[in-house]
This record gives sequence, C-alpha cells and structure tokens, in this order.
Amino acid sequence: MAIACSVALVVVPGVGAQSPAQRMELTRLRDSLERIGDVAALRGSETALIDVARTDRDNAMLHLRLGLLALRLHAIDTIPHVDAAISEFEWAVSLQPDWPWAWFGLGLAEAEVHDRSTSAVGGLWYMLGLDRESRSGAAFARALRADPTFVDGILAFARTAQAQRIEAPTAPALEALRAATATAVGWHPELLIERGRLERLAGSADSAVRMFTLASLVGRRVDLALIELARTLPLVPIDSGVRRRRWLPAATPYYAAAASADPEIVAMYRRDLEPIVPDSSLRRFDALTDTARVRWLRDFWHRRAALDLRAADDRLAEHFRRWAVARREFRLPPFRRRYRFGTELFRSGDLELDDRGVIWLRHGEPSLRIEWPASRHRDRSINGQPLPPNHGNESWRYDRPDGALVLHFVAETDPQDFRVVETPALLDVPADVIALRADELPGVARLLRINEESASWTWVSEEVRLLGRRSMAVATGSDSWERRYATRLGGRVQWFAVGIRGARPLVHIVYAVDADALRATFGSATTIPLHVRAAAFDSTGRMLGTLDTVQVVPIPVAGVRRIAMRAELPVQPGTVRVRLGVEASPDLGVVYPVDSLVVPGIGGDSLVLSAILVGRAGTALPWPATPADTAWIDASGVHAPNDTLVVYAETYGLSPGRPATLHLTVTRQRTGLSRVLGGSVTAIALAEPLRVSGSTTAIRRSLALGGLAPGSYILEVRVDQGSRTTTRRRGLVIR
Repeated sequence: MAIACSVALVVVPGVGAQSPAQRMELTRLRDSLERIGDVAALRGSETALIDVARTDRDNAMLHLRLGLLALRLHAIDTIPHVDAAISEFEWAVSLQPDWPWAWFGLGLAEAEVHDRSTSAVGGLWYMLGLDRESRSGAAFARALRADPTFVDGILAFARTAQAQRIEAPTAPALEALRAATATAVGWHPELLIERGRLERLAGSADSAVRMFTLASLVGRRVDLALIELARTLPLVPIDSGVRRRRWLPAATPYYAAAASADPEIVAMYRRDLEPIVPDSSLRRFDALTDTARVRWLRDFWHRRAALDLRAADDRLAEHFRRWAVARREFRLPPFRRRYRFGTELFRSGDLELDDRGVIWLRHGEPSLRIEWPASRHRDRSINGQPLPPNHGNESWRYDRPDGALVLHFVAETDPQDFRVVETPALLDVPADVIALRADELPGVARLLRINEESASWTWVSEEVRLLGRRSMAVATGSDSWERRYATRLGGRVQWFAVGIRGARPLVHIVYAVDADALRATFGSATTIPLHVRAAAFDSTGRMLGTLDTVQVVPIPVAGVRRIAMRAELPVQPGTVRVRLGVEASPDLGVVYPVDSLVVPGIGGDSLVLSAILVGRAGTALPWPATPADTAWIDASGVHAPNDTLVVYAETYGLSPGRPATLHLTVTRQRTGLSRVLGGSVTAIALAEPLRVSGSTTAIRRSLALGGLAPGSYILEVRVDQGSRTTTRRRGLVIR
C-alpha cells in the first residue's frame, strides 16, 4: 500500500508528447492498485492527490492518476466513483489530446458506466451512440489515433468491438490489429489472440488459425491460444491452404488446454457447454479440477458422438461450427429480455443467443427452414385474444428417424429476439400463405382451415398443441447431430444377443436393405460397399461398444427385393440401447431409431437363455457359432408353412453333470374376438433331454413347421434343470 501511494503522490509535470516512462508509470500504478482492497487508504491517497491538483491544475499526469484511483474505488467501494473518473480523464484529454493514455483511461471509465441498454429506452441510447460500448469504443479508437502501437489501447478496442452487438466496429478494430502486428509489438501474445478472434469474427478462419498458432508458441497465455485454436480449426474450409497443411484436429488443442487452472479458461469451457448441458451437469463440471476436467470432457463428447454414430472429435468440431453460426446469425440485442407470463413456455435464460440460436447449438442446421413473409392482417386473434404484429416468423423442421420435429419462432419484441412457440397459430403469417407449404410441416395442415372469403386459424384438436409442445421439449431438452441423406434407404434391422466373443456377450445386427434403391444408384457395378455404423450404450449414455466397418455385397439381381447382411458387436450384459446406420453413398442411407434389448449375463450362476435365432439352412444368413456348428439367421422373419427351420440358442449358468430338459413350443396368436373366445392354440410342442456341455450350452434343433396355417405365432424355448427354469420367446410369421 505504501508503494502504491508513493507512486500516486509523485507529481511529474506533463508537458509535450507522452513519454514511454510516463506510460510505464501509469501501467504500474494501475497494476498496483488492482492489488489493493483498503478503501480508506485509497480515499486518503485520493484526498492528498486532490490537494496537490488544486495548485497544479494543468498537470495531465496528475489527473490520470486521480482517474485511476477513482476507477479502483469504484470497483471496491459502496459509493460510485465512475463519474469522478470520467471527469479526471476528460480533464487530461483536454490538456493532452495527443496522449493515448488519456483516451485509454476515458475508455476504461466509460466502460464502467451503468448499462443503459437494459432500460426501457435502451434502443434509443444505441441509436444515439450513447451506450457505454459505443462511448468506450470511441475513446479507445481515439487512443489508437494518437499511437497505433499502444498495446493496451489496441486490446481494449478489440475487446469492445467483439462485445458490441449493434454496429460493432469490427473492421476498424481488425485494421488496427493488423497494422499493430506488423510493427515491433506484433509478437505481443494478447495482440495475436485478439487479432485471431477478430479475424474469425470477420470470416477469415485461416488467418485466425495462424494468429492463434503463433500465440501458442510465444509462451504466454498458451492455454488461451489453444482453446481459441480449437474453436477456429473446424471453421477453416477443407480446400484452403491451412487445411491442406493438415493441421491437428480441434480436439488436440481443446483437451490440451482443458486442464488449465486459469478461471478465465475454465469459464470459456463452461460457456461452450452451457446451452446444451443441464444445470446439474454444469455443477459437476464446476467441481472438477485439472485432469478430472479433461476426463469429464472426453467422456461427455464420446457419449454424444456414440448416440449419433459419429466420431467424438467430429462431434466436438461440429459444436464449434454451430457456435460460429449462432453468434453470427442469432445473437440477442443488448437489451434486457422480458418474458410474458403464461405465454412463453420455454425460457432459455441465455443472455447471448435467442431461442433459434439455442436450438441451432443443440441440433444444428434444420432440414427445412422457412422464413415467412410478414402478415397483411393486423387484427389477428386466437381464442378471442388479440395478437400484436411482430418483427418476423420462422418455421423449422428437423427430420429424425423417430419422427420429425417442427418448431415455430416469433419475434414480437425485437427483430433479433425470436422466441419458440407451441403452435403455428401464433405466427403472424396469413393462413393462405402457410397453406401453400403446410404439407412440409407435419401437424400444420390439420390445424389450418381456409374459408371461402378469408383465411383464419381454427382449433382442430388439442393433439396439435401437444405435438408442438413435444417438439419443443425434445428440441430444448436434448442435442443431436443426425446423419441426413437425400434418399432414405429402405429396410429393417433386428438385434439378437447370443454368443460370446472375448469373454463378452455378442450382439448380432441383422439388417436388410432395399435392393431396388441399390440397383438404381449403382447401375452396372458388380459390388456395393455398405458403410455400417453401430453403437451400444447404457441408460446413462455410457458407450459400451461401437462398430464402424464396410461390408461389400454383390449387386442384387433383378427380382431380389432386399439384401440381408449380418454384423457383430460385443457389449456388456444388461439392458443395452443400440443404434444402426447403413450408408450406401453420401446421398443414400438410413439411420434407425434407438432400440433396446436385454443382453444376458454369461458368467454368473443364474440360469438364463440367449436370444433365439431362426432360419433355413443354406438360405438364411450363416453364423459359425462354433467350429463345428453353424446357426442360421433369417432377416425377413417370414416363413413358408412347410419350411424346416434351424432353431439356435445358448443357455448360461447350467450346472454340469445334472440333467436338464429342453421344451420347445409354437403357439398361434389370435386377435380380436377369436382371441377372447378361443385363446391361444399350441401348434407344436416338443420336449427332450438337453445335454449339458458346460456353463455355456448350445441348443440347436431342426423344427419342421409341417404345413402350419398362415398367421402369427410365438416360438418359446424353455430350459429346466431341477427347480430352476428359464424361458425365451420370439415371433414367427407364416405366409
């Protein structure tokens, strides 16, 4: 404290141009004041300095010191001091208008003024250029006119340009940084980082990558340079020179900086996650340190990638691409966001992005985005309540394997603040205009009624409102990166848990795809490479196993309707969620919805049965269960009345040396009145001793259908050993 006060009380007449020694003195004073929290001592220093100023009113250095003291007092005192700081810096500016530190100090003080944009007339302040960002930015720019190499002024101007949301001076700030980095101060690490940020904001991602790379080599603030590099690498076009030089993937610098203990770096990682992570997970993130944070982040991105059948590094890169678009297109104005009670069901709480931006971060670019023209009708109402005209309306559709999500957005209070609404009836769009595209938006056509004389909205069913609420809940409560194809490859998939590989249960993926689509796409080709991706994960999203392979199949001959294939995936026992994607080309493929199955435990004492495999020998898909035994898997699930099927299953947990019995039954399923009157009918019933070969015992038996009548049947396999029994069932269709 004594050192700081002695510096503050030294008075050097400020005449002529500001010398390097004077700038260094002010920088040191500012740094020393940052370490002082004693309000009384600072007030005493201020009083003593004011007494000196009364007799030396034209000393610019004196007023600059007083301004810095007032700024520090404003930061730690209960009484505002920002007006005093502005007054002192303005006095210094009037005495020495060519001193960069005078303008820099004025910019610092203006940045501490109360944010007028949060008031009811915040937009007016921005229109007049009297908001704090505009005033502070103008002062910083004036400091650079006095000295283009003034590092503190350049940094402050750059940061203000990035923070300003309306008419931000991005181009002048970037021009100043480009000029500065060409001078002797060009290797200043923070200058390189700020230039990189502005280059990225201006759309020059390759230049930004160069700046962040240089900053990471300087040796100061390396972690900050690395996270900014990770944010920028995915934005570089693939055909650019930067990408041709094969830079590291974004994940490399991302995880390298994640162990940083710098609060600013940790806050940046947290902010990147906030729009897609629930508060409970963020609280766990906040409690992590160093390497634990790196592990948490790796696990976080791996889980999300597995669900969407993506590589973990690619999912992270996509997240940063979404951030770039969201900040460019969906940034909120700087005014306070106000909600109407009972009208807006979703409140993101985000201060930077509107609802479109939040959903874009969660799900990426929609499959369909409609920006509706403004309504001609200004007397709209719904349920008798008038609806005011607004600044814009949009509808988005996300095509997903389990059904499309349709979302509607309305900008009622500001052209940059779109809110998601539950029904298209809240859009300020003529009903006849919406009717032209109603078929593209599931649920809209059911809500729309067109009278002969005029277009109007009429409620049809509460189901439509519930559909809108469901879409909102899914869109705002989950995140995804679904693979999309111009043409969906038709087909089906089945999952069977039977067998062991590497001491882990084995899941068979049996899929059949549309042969006509393959013939139409590949023409005269003799073989077709099918890219198969599969993933298994538990109820928490933890990845249990993945598959990413290419299976080459022959081109189907004419008359063949489907091509069947099989793949394998070792997993853990228990209830497992699974997903499959099959891609024939970038434009032809399919991703199936998430499914689930129970995978039996293979090493315990409990008696359990695997899934039941059924197929015709020689025509179904073969699986060499053992070197001497082949199981057959039918992909269609449909059999002829006189087929002879091979039934295969495995039992786990049988006690060797004790007798066991196999029961096999086929029961006709009945529907409707016949089910009530007649119940089920057993068509086939077999029982025979089962030879126990160990804790894992294979069951292989031929089953002649013997002319069963067409219909739906249940095949049941039961194994008894003493008082223990286990049963497994599956469906059979006879045609």
